[in-house]
Amino acid sequence: MPAAPPSSPPTVVVFSPSQYSLYTLCGIEKLVRAGIDVRGICVRRLLNPRRLWREYRREGWRLGEKIWRKLLRRGRARQGRANPWTLYLEKLQPPATNVAALARHHGIPLVFCSTLNDAGVLQFLERQKPSLVVFTGGGILRQSVLERAGLGVVNCHMGILPPYRGMDVVEWALLEDRPDRLGLSVHLMDKGIDTGPLLSVRPIALEPGDTSLARLLERFEPLMCEEIVDASVRFLRGEITPRPQRPEDGKQYFRMPPALRRLAEKKLAATTSRLTERS
Repeated sequence: MPAAPPSSPPTVVVFSPSQYSLYTLCGIEKLVRAGIDVRGICVRRLLNPRRLWREYRREGWRLGEKIWRKLLRRGRARQGRANPWTLYLEKLQPPATNVAALARHHGIPLVFCSTLNDAGVLQFLERQKPSLVVFTGGGILRQSVLERAGLGVVNCHMGILPPYRGMDVVEWALLEDRPDRLGLSVHLMDKGIDTGPLLSVRPIALEPGDTSLARLLERFEPLMCEEIVDASVRFLRGEITPRPQRPEDGKQYFRMPPALRRLAEKKLAATTSRLTERS
């Protein structure tokens, strides 16, 4: 269990999957506005053949879909087309459009790396000695990184913990007719998959506009930014006590096959159709 938050002013280092991540961009801006001293940002390089190969082995055919969805989402946000990220950016009004520019604006050190487990990242953490690391994506972290993260590494999981650990948990909850178990969970990372102590759990109800999985997942993403920053700030202030998870209270889910994903999408459409009829 992590130690109690220190009495000295808290500091954080942010981990980012890409300098173009809207999740990272907005998360850093919100941390700065909350009065948190962001001591550094560790960002994975975008053009990395080893990284692409590892992600292809993990994601398979869905890697192309994932990249296209992120590019499309960012393009829509730049063009001002209506989507959750556009609305969120209009509300937040960050002073930069990418992580590197935001780091320059706030004078935050920026470290580029091939992976977040690189020796350079470990050395940076040893120098900065952050109170906490805020993880906004970037792959699996080794124990050597977790051990240098002060109170720990905070992650926001797009699912309700502990019942739904692992991958595609939004889809699995819908397939299992459990829309009541859709939501976000902020937890401290450990060597397991989504098994670390919980800081917050936020159920999210379906809305009539959630007509597709893509639309639903897109709606969740800005909410993840809100939740991870709020939980991190309250944890650093000593307002949250991490709650350990019991292994038997949940199970790990894996990548959903395409046929089951299509069935989950149909169940989502049927549920939101009923919501529309009632409204």
